[in-house]
Amino acid sequence: MNKLIRIAIADDHQLFRAGIIMILRENPEFLIVQQASNGQELLNGIADSKPDVILLDLEMPILSGRETLTKIHTINPKIRVLMLTMHNNKAFILNMMELGANGYLLKDTDPNEVTKAIYKVVESEYYFSDKVSIAMLQGISNIETTLEALAPEHSLSQREKEVLLLICQEHTTIEIGEILFLSPKTIEGYRKVLMDKTEAKNMAGLVMFAVRHGLYTYED
Repeated sequence: MNKLIRIAIADDHQLFRAGIIMILRENPEFLIVQQASNGQELLNGIADSKPDVILLDLEMPILSGRETLTKIHTINPKIRVLMLTMHNNKAFILNMMELGANGYLLKDTDPNEVTKAIYKVVESEYYFSDKVSIAMLQGISNIETTLEALAPEHSLSQREKEVLLLICQEHTTIEIGEILFLSPKTIEGYRKVLMDKTEAKNMAGLVMFAVRHGLYTYED
């Protein structure tokens, strides 16, 4: 990383919050710019703290993680949000990702995985942990017994499908460009077209779209 990753954390449990902060401060590439005990407190400080990544507890008083997530994207859609929770529940996971979360971490996650997730959402915009990805992607696949037909407005060109597949495989814009012999600017154009056509809020939404429509199959 060429610059410090600015991190904010919102969790109403002070001991847990302090523990996460202590772990993250051991990494010289991380800068803790804000900590909050609820969603409203977090939102009040975002303009000044300017975080790149937010670790957001799902269950908090005053303003829940779910409500906070939707408001964050109206303030700055470029902020990456990793949800924190004890719930390894397909419905919770799917709902958070559809609302625009960039990742979903269980609170008993190994500290090394938290670090990995932060780097990953900065580089690739989304992160699915080993525990969560299987539950989420299999859950998506099981929602429908037959593949949902692509609506006309969702029809993708062959090149768009190629770019989407590489996004699902967690390649960065630069890597996709190198694989397809296209410039990063061209790949960014394809990403924007894909977001518009699928109505996805972020890259995680694109992955879920691909799974729903049989364009990508998650393999453990």
